[in-house]
Amino acid sequence: MKLQINPNTLLNIKDQVVLITGSSSGIGKATATLCLQHGAEVIAGDLHPPKDSLPTTGELFFLHTNVTDWTSLRALFIQGHARFGRIDHVFANAGIGPRGNFLEETFDEEGLLAPPVLSTIEINLLSVISTVRPGVHYLSKEPPSATGQRSIVLSASASSMQNFCAADYTTSKHGVLGILRGLTDDLVVASCGVRLNAVAPSWTATGLVPREVIEGLGAKVQESEAVARGVLSLFCGTERHGELVYIWDSRYFEINKVEGGLLDAALKVLPLPVSEDEIMRRLKKAVGGS
Repeated sequence: MKLQINPNTLLNIKDQVVLITGSSSGIGKATATLCLQHGAEVIAGDLHPPKDSLPTTGELFFLHTNVTDWTSLRALFIQGHARFGRIDHVFANAGIGPRGNFLEETFDEEGLLAPPVLSTIEINLLSVISTVRPGVHYLSKEPPSATGQRSIVLSASASSMQNFCAADYTTSKHGVLGILRGLTDDLVVASCGVRLNAVAPSWTATGLVPREVIEGLGAKVQESEAVARGVLSLFCGTERHGELVYIWDSRYFEINKVEGGLLDAALKVLPLPVSEDEIMRRLKKAVGGS
């Protein structure tokens, strides 16, 4: 389903407190900038501060953060919360491109087969899980903000739901979609007031791959600001939960929950009288689990 973003809706981010990982470049930086321009306070975590100052009418708090280190990531939430007194939204955005080839044979100094390179999975997937955990903790313990918004947005990808010949990257982004689908119902059951959504950008000018290379191959490359608008629309959409917003050529499509979307298509293919998800819900209820 194609979505239209009303610019006036984004104004609701004013006076909200937004925590962003991977905030110093690409989509993270664009999102931080857009939040600040609309009067939000931003808690920014990255290995490096932004190379240039961000235009702002809000307040920026930056902390050196290694998202693969739990103590470092937790400190971002602790210090950010101490600075502003609350956290309203979290953008789990930190990520890198493909780093390892699972089929390539590499050997250690003893001539034995070396383990696969998993840095992309550690940053793109495991750190997202680690970001969601304190995100739910801090967002759920705070009273709702003036506009009733508390949400987490995950950085998925166009590779989250299709073939994409970069195995480590595709594995990580499929996993992000799994986090979204696995927690959507749990957050409702928990009644914690936290919404969870994800953006799935197509080719975007982030610096991971030279823009001219991608455009030379016939693909359209959108600006990071287009994805940032999608993120803010999810922050400000108080009824939106469990959505995956595909962003291509600065156009927006909800493709997870919509009729004819990914979930609907799977149910139509599978010959099941009752979905496995529904059985799992019943099982949890039967055993008193969460």
